[in-house]
Amino acid sequence: SARDGSMAASFRVLLVVEDKRGAPFYRGIVRRLKEGGHLPACVAIAGVRKCEKCNSKLGRIVRAALAPLRAWGASDRVVIVVDAEGRPLEQAREEASRHVPAEHRERTRVVVLPYCAEGWVCVGLGLPFGSERTPVDALKDHLRKRRGAKADYQKYMLGGFVDKLDMDRLMKHPSFREFVEALRP
Repeated sequence: SARDGSMAASFRVLLVVEDKRGAPFYRGIVRRLKEGGHLPACVAIAGVRKCEKCNSKLGRIVRAALAPLRAWGASDRVVIVVDAEGRPLEQAREEASRHVPAEHRERTRVVVLPYCAEGWVCVGLGLPFGSERTPVDALKDHLRKRRGAKADYQKYMLGGFVDKLDMDRLMKHPSFREFVEALRP
């Protein structure tokens, strides 16, 4: 980035997610998007913070990340990723958005996943899921079939799926496309 003396400027994005164990997954997804030409190389993840979708702490995180006085660690944008977990998407978006300070709404994006990040994994692997079968259930079944009855999906495994995902299939998924657009300068 320009901060380290190179010529290219960077566009720093702070990701706010509901589960810190998802950090390697989101960093990996951004890496794959850049490698595949879906995101410019200048996009840099400034950090991944954990915060519940409906929490006053969310406003403090956004305010601190976008504060002009913290130029050394400031972000250009905050992207908040929330899980709807089957609820109406706009309800989940509103719950998160109400905590974003008005002066920072222009530089903040809220991306709502219909279920959870595991939904993107299922889409990228071609595993079916829906109202009767959650993405987590689909991943559990997938792992049991591949590794035997003793294997079970755990959240820490999320990052391990990144390099197995079909990015072209994911780019057709609405919430994934919204995520990619939110990351663009």
